[in-house]
Amino acid sequence: MCGIFFSIGFEDLSANVIDSVAHRGPDGRGWNEFTSPKGPVVMAHRRLAIVDLSTDGHQPMSTEDKRFWVTYNGEIYNYLEIRKELEELGYQFKTKTDTEVLLKSYLHWGRECLHKFNGMFAFVIWDDKEKIAFAVRDRFGVKPLYYYKQGDKIAFASEIKQFKNIFGWVSEINEEAADHYLKLGFCDHERETLYKNVFQILPGEQAVIDKEITISRWYDLRDYETELEISDQDAIEQFKFLFEDAIRLRLRSDVPVGACLSGGIDSTSIVSMLRKIQETGQNIYTFSSVFPGCDVDESTYIDELASKKNLNSHKNYPTVEEFIEKLDQVLYHQDLPFLGTSIFAQWKTFEQAKQHNVTVLLDGQGADESLLGYPGMLNGIVFDYLKSFQLINLMNFFKWQMLQNKQSVRNTVLLALQQRHPTCYQFLLKLKNHNIDFKEDPVRTITEMSFYHFTNNLQSLLRYEDRNSMAFSRESRLPFLDYRLVEFIISLQVRKKFRDTTTKWILRESMKDINLDSILNRKDKIGFATPEQHWWKKIQNENSIPVDTDFKKFIFNRWLKNEHFSNC
Repeated sequence: MCGIFFSIGFEDLSANVIDSVAHRGPDGRGWNEFTSPKGPVVMAHRRLAIVDLSTDGHQPMSTEDKRFWVTYNGEIYNYLEIRKELEELGYQFKTKTDTEVLLKSYLHWGRECLHKFNGMFAFVIWDDKEKIAFAVRDRFGVKPLYYYKQGDKIAFASEIKQFKNIFGWVSEINEEAADHYLKLGFCDHERETLYKNVFQILPGEQAVIDKEITISRWYDLRDYETELEISDQDAIEQFKFLFEDAIRLRLRSDVPVGACLSGGIDSTSIVSMLRKIQETGQNIYTFSSVFPGCDVDESTYIDELASKKNLNSHKNYPTVEEFIEKLDQVLYHQDLPFLGTSIFAQWKTFEQAKQHNVTVLLDGQGADESLLGYPGMLNGIVFDYLKSFQLINLMNFFKWQMLQNKQSVRNTVLLALQQRHPTCYQFLLKLKNHNIDFKEDPVRTITEMSFYHFTNNLQSLLRYEDRNSMAFSRESRLPFLDYRLVEFIISLQVRKKFRDTTTKWILRESMKDINLDSILNRKDKIGFATPEQHWWKKIQNENSIPVDTDFKKFIFNRWLKNEHFSNC
């Protein structure tokens, strides 16, 4: 895991364009300069050594003939298999790194090499002969890649703060993006960012920088939207195989590997599978944020799993006082505002991992988006049941949902009527004298809801994960975002993900012999949560914040104050 920088056209760059993200790579630093028709070219790197800890892994790295150079952030988990394939084709390797595998894959397969990579990555390759750059971001956007334009000059970086060290930089807020964020809460899902002239390469995109920048998509999850005909048992076995292999690949490391453990189904399944894979006597380090006495506390499940699986379990205890104290530090690392206090529970988990010298952490991020883990996603089940005339299932679903959230059922029915039966919907409006209040989002099928969350909600969560882990020079690996597993889950029928009011059905079934029944039978969803309502009330009282100000606006204003925007 690393920090990268690449630019064309900028002169007399400060070393801080890369050193400002030394936290992303404390183990090595590289800087190379080239010439081009558009001006100076700079390629820089900060290294967090994970695979091949020797200086052989330092970047920027080049091919033997010095034509192609790369600055790369991420991990290609299946690099050993690709390396073997390249060796059989006659290629020789000088290092044990996945970086060299990346370069020689590009040398042999060109841009098609991307489809061979199973991993998380953001990188820029410079062709010093043709004077062309090639920039890429991984399938789901696990690793960040921003770019900044100043006239015909362009720079790429891992974090927005790096651009602030370029001469001529002016902090200007993108008012349209800011308005969008304040209304919807998202700021990581579109090309434009909250900063003017700063953009991002979106997940699954590639960019060629020649005379100008040309961006195209190299991967689209929607291409895998099928309804796979497969029996329940075969689906369970395939899921289990892919899940186990995703974890096996993510254990490849020359530094200690542990896991984030929340007590929920996702993280406990990862840890349980990890125990199945590892030798019985081998230490498995887990790190958890807990809140004794609060309704979001999951200590009971964490302690039970630790006891049954013989884990080296470590717990931390975040407080609202510490959150307030470190708020500006968290905002500095995040670069952008965030939506809730739960981000601090994750921050504390990575901080604790650093204290115990565990560099790589497995985490459960990405499971909810494909496995229908968010309660709001299930509104789409109405359309799926209506389309296939499963009226009994529809009634059972409504009965179950009524127990969860009556307002949610009301909204689901109204949304469906609004888009499927507008006449009936208008009649209801008149009947109620227009006094109906609900969020007018488009009604989506379950699969559409998955795509929506991959494109929107997940992008913010991945940014939180990346910046929180990198703040402490830790690497976070996400087995549920192994592209093979995601594509398989997306292709499954809805009933293999949600059945008889049971969410994440296939995960629960697949883990029956591995995870604990007490956890698999859980119906609540918490995750790395904090006592947010209690914390927010205390923050309001101690900072004299008006009652009608929500947390999102508070964080946004704090971020504005810290950034000193020239146009605010």
